[in-house]
Amino acid sequence: MDNNKSVLSLHIIKKPYNSLALIGISFYVLSYFAFSNQVLDIHLHDTYFVIAYTHICWVLSIVALIIWLLYLITNKMLYSKKLVWIHVIITITTFILLTFLLFSSNEAGLLKPRHYYDLSNWESFTLFNKYAKTISLIMSVLLCGQIIFIINFIAGLMAKK
Repeated sequence: MDNNKSVLSLHIIKKPYNSLALIGISFYVLSYFAFSNQVLDIHLHDTYFVIAYTHICWVLSIVALIIWLLYLITNKMLYSKKLVWIHVIITITTFILLTFLLFSSNEAGLLKPRHYYDLSNWESFTLFNKYAKTISLIMSVLLCGQIIFIINFIAGLMAKK
């Protein structure tokens, strides 16, 4: 058993992008067990968007698996292993932060069940504004982190020539 753990950790150290496949599968499995009937309500102007947490986990899972597949395809063309590590750490950290935000929002009372909404109260808009800004910040970090992969790939192509 110890030998299997050391082989797995050595495999992840050599190819850190394989942890993205692990995270992708974990999010997919998590979507079926952790979020039963929870939804995210997004209020934009006069429109409500209702998104199930399971769908958010599916999207995160698909994104992680697509990035993992990109690494499998472009592994030999990448410039730096350090940039791979930075990209993988940023991606996984933002995924975990988004999931933590979804889990903690209902427990902390940030997102109350729909039948408690009082939309005539300006406090609810302030609360949703803070929540939306937090999600926007995390998503911005995630998108900026993806630029690292592009830089790594382009630098690798330039170094090969």
